Amino acid sequence: MCAACTLTLPGSDAGAGAGDDGGADADATMPQTVGDQCSTIFAELCSQAINRCGEAGFSLDQCINANMPTCCTGSVCSETSKSSADDVTACTQAIDAEDCNALATNTTPSACQGVPQKP
Repeated sequence: MCAACTLTLPGSDAGAGAGDDGGADADATMPQTVGDQCSTIFAELCSQAINRCGEAGFSLDQCINANMPTCCTGSVCSETSKSSADDVTACTQAIDAEDCNALATNTTPSACQGVPQKP
């Protein structure tokens, strides 16, 4: 796992257990699970690290799967998030705006603080 694709989201329940990628294409009008939102955020983070910042040695799926446990594990991933789809969009847009150094040094954008909010 590369350091540039690691984003530790505050309030994570990281620990033992396998994460669920949840699917990054959840409909914005439907309630989203914590796993859905974690997956969306890490898909953006990993995509930026790989495609824009030239991080190599892993695929998008490998990067997402390696990082999911830092956001949610086990049954928490399938619980409904208290964060809105707009909160997740603000986070992914903040990731897009970060420079590659911020991605490489694991700097969490302020818009990502507390997203997703677990029940």
